[in-house]
Amino acid sequence: MQDTEVLLCAALRGENPAWSVPGDADFTAGFLERCVYHGVQPLLHYLVKPEPAVALGWPQAVLSECHWQAIAWTMWELRHQALLKQVLALLAGMGVQPVLFKGTGLAYSLYPGPVLRSRGDTDLIVSLVDRVRVTEALEGLGFMRDAGVSGNFISYQATFTLTEANGSSHSLDLHWRINNSQLLARLFTYEELRSRAQALPELSPHAFAACPVDALLLACMHRSGHKRSPYYVDSVAHYSGDRLIWVYDIHLLARKLTQDEWHEFMGLATQKGLRAVCLEGLGLAQTCFTTTIASAVIEGLARPGHPEPIEQYMASSAVRRRWLDFCAIEGWRGKLGLLTENLFPPASYMHQKYRDDGSAWLPWLYVRRMKDGMSKRLQDSDE
Repeated sequence: MQDTEVLLCAALRGENPAWSVPGDADFTAGFLERCVYHGVQPLLHYLVKPEPAVALGWPQAVLSECHWQAIAWTMWELRHQALLKQVLALLAGMGVQPVLFKGTGLAYSLYPGPVLRSRGDTDLIVSLVDRVRVTEALEGLGFMRDAGVSGNFISYQATFTLTEANGSSHSLDLHWRINNSQLLARLFTYEELRSRAQALPELSPHAFAACPVDALLLACMHRSGHKRSPYYVDSVAHYSGDRLIWVYDIHLLARKLTQDEWHEFMGLATQKGLRAVCLEGLGLAQTCFTTTIASAVIEGLARPGHPEPIEQYMASSAVRRRWLDFCAIEGWRGKLGLLTENLFPPASYMHQKYRDDGSAWLPWLYVRRMKDGMSKRLQDSDE
C-alpha cells in the first residue's frame, strides 16, 4: 500500500495514527485526493477527532476539508432520504416492494449514520414484471431516465435522475436483474433477495435491504467486478477493486454476521461459485482493517478445487467476458437478440451518445460505433 493508504487505513481502524509527513504540502494534497477517490471523507471526519488529531500533527487543512465534506454530504443525505421516502411510499401504494442493495442499503443497516456511507446514487431491484410500472412512477415524480443503452438482453438496469433547481441531483439505479452481465445476472433474483430482505425502519416503513449474508456476497462480487468494469469519481473512470469504502463495507458486514449467518454465507458462496471472489474481498478487509474472520471460513473459501466460472469471468479481458456472456444466454433467439442489441442500440441512444458528430444519419453513427468498438477491443486485448 502507498503511504497515504497506510495512514488512511490506520485512521479508519480507529488507531489515532500520527501524521506521516509533517509540513509536506504535496503529501497533504495527495492524501485529500485519495480520500475523495476512496469515498471516505465523512467516515474519516467521524473517526478522527480534531483535538487528538492536531496533537498528532494532522494538518488543519485535512481536518477542515473532511469537516466541510461531511456537512455537504449531510445536506445531500437529508434531501436524498426525503426523496427515497416519497418513492418508497408511492411504490408501496402500488404493491411494489423494491430491495435496496449496495450503498444505501448498507448506509441504513450497517453504519452508525447513513451520511457516513458516501455514494452517488441508490441501487434498488424490483421484479421483472414491475419494472415498467416503476419506470412510469419515477417519471411521474419528475425523475428523468438517463441516456443509456437499453434492450431485453444488453442491460438490466436504468438510471433515473432528479435535478433540482439549486443544481443538486439525486439518482436511482433501477435494476430488474442484479447485474448487466448475462453470467452474473443469474446469481441473485429479486425474489430470492426479497425473501431474505431485512426492514429498514430508520429510512422508511416501506424500506427493505438485502440481508447481511446476501449483502456480503454482493459486496465482494461488486468490488471484484470493478477491477474490469469502470466506476467514476468526479467523472474520471477508474478500474480497481481497492476502493476503501467498499472494503470497509465488507469489514463491517463480516463483523456483523452471526455463526449461523457465516454458515449460510459459506453455503451460498459455494452454491453460486463465489468462493474465490469472497476470499479475495475478505482477505483485503483483513489486510486493510484487521477484520477478524474465523479460520474455518478462510479455509473453506480457499479449499482446492476446479477454478470457478465467476472467478475466471472476473479475471478475463473485455472481449472474453463478452463471449462468456454470449454463451450464457440460452437458445439462439436470445443469442441473436443480444448480438443485435450490441450492434444496433436504439436510435435515441445513438443520437445522444454521438451528439457531437456532424452527421445525424443513423447508419453512419452505427458505423462509427463499430469502429470505436473495434479500437477499444484491440486495446483491451493488448493489455
